[in-house]
Amino acid sequence: MPVRMAVRPRLVDIERVYADHFRDVHRYLLGLTASPADADEIAAETFERALRAWDRVPEPALPWLLLTARRIATDRWRRARRLARLALGPSRPVRSDAGEAGTEFWLWFGAVARALTDRQREVLVLRYQRDLTDADIATIMGLSESGVRSLVARALEVLRHHPELLR
Repeated sequence: MPVRMAVRPRLVDIERVYADHFRDVHRYLLGLTASPADADEIAAETFERALRAWDRVPEPALPWLLLTARRIATDRWRRARRLARLALGPSRPVRSDAGEAGTEFWLWFGAVARALTDRQREVLVLRYQRDLTDADIATIMGLSESGVRSLVARALEVLRHHPELLR
């Protein structure tokens, strides 16, 4: 009986974190990958890693989850680049299964993506979509807090020079 009592609150905590943050992690990954299928896979792997490392996941869990998701995505990109260098075939095209509205979003997102660097796009997603603090963003992106503020300012400056993207 004592083992069951010790395990049950842990499962409740994991279920709560999953329910509270899966959507945040998935949306963040959509911004990073521009692929709903990749975002699904990486989000699932992120929560699988959280389950395995649950005793080491800090509170609040969201920054840890986003950092883990970012690392998984980065590992996949590196692996894909290595495979491309080996000429094992072309990379998969980005596509949306969300219909016409989804297609319009991805066209807009593609235009924004061309105007911003990957890091600028990521910092804006973390700041304005996920509403994270500079400290949390710094942890996720491996920057100082002042580096985060500087990157946000540069990204916003790029967008100011492209008002057609801000519809």
